[in-house]
Amino acid sequence: MKTINIKLLTLLATFLVILLHTAAFSFNYFHRAWSVSVLYEALGRTAFPLFLLIAGYVSLNKNESLLSALKTRVLDLIIPLVVWSIVYIFYARYVSGISKPVSLLDVLSQPVYPHLWFIYTLILLYLLTPLLNTFIQNGSRQRINYTLTVWFVLASVYVLFDNVKANLIEGKTEAILSNIDMVVYLSGFYIFGGVARRFNINPKVTIATIVFILSAVLTSVLTYSLSVSTQTPNPIFLFYSAPTIVAISVSAFFMLLNARFSWSRRGIAVIRTLSRLSLGIFFVHMMVLETLLRIFNFSFNNYDSVLIIPGVAIASYALSALICWLLRLIPWMRKIA
Repeated sequence: MKTINIKLLTLLATFLVILLHTAAFSFNYFHRAWSVSVLYEALGRTAFPLFLLIAGYVSLNKNESLLSALKTRVLDLIIPLVVWSIVYIFYARYVSGISKPVSLLDVLSQPVYPHLWFIYTLILLYLLTPLLNTFIQNGSRQRINYTLTVWFVLASVYVLFDNVKANLIEGKTEAILSNIDMVVYLSGFYIFGGVARRFNINPKVTIATIVFILSAVLTSVLTYSLSVSTQTPNPIFLFYSAPTIVAISVSAFFMLLNARFSWSRRGIAVIRTLSRLSLGIFFVHMMVLETLLRIFNFSFNNYDSVLIIPGVAIASYALSALICWLLRLIPWMRKIA
């Protein structure tokens, strides 16, 4: 049961990425239905933590050498990253009108399109997988709990207070984070995914659901209140390692991991297929989403955006999945889709 639930979580995390990027278009300015954008932004922010929780759950319970990790995980990300980076360079220049010069060194060190940052973070975490595997499999629960506690205090609570001080008190703009910064801030999710599997952590679905709902509401209220008081949309409480985002992400992970679904054979086949397409969907979805928004000129400024935002996200997901499915029909394209 948990195998299919992990695939369902992968599917959901992929959709949440698209939901996040759809809501982002109307989050950056105040409008009549801005509260709707805030709610979807808060939900969408769980996408990347969910990916890491899933990756840790699957990857951090194996005796895997560095060479094996390089072959089976890192290379499977580097090849599509390079190919799609080239595609996005041409897309940015000839479709989006962004003519920023890009070198091969740039592609290897920083994303050529904003959403690709996560792949760099994931590659770096996969390079650390053999070390983390040894720690999780051989470390005592006390030491592992201490490590996760230190991560939460420093990368979540302390970073939140530091961002509040820098942004609200000192008036500084949001700092640009490096790939290494994101590894530090997000590594706790990856480690916790492995820990949850090793120690068979299984909170009740009811408790996870309650925590999820309360955390999502609290995140939205905090973001809305702070933004209104500062008279500008403020994402401090929406940072990926912010305490309430940690709570939403972890509770969503356990909520679906431990849920008892009853799927038909066809339903299981669909979930497995879409899960297999997730990486390709992640890469291609920004082109699809931006194209839909250019063609149809959707407005997210009214309360019907409560349906329009997820509707656009679903359409983008479906079209991206179709593109990736068609690409996979070509044998030499399967590595990138």
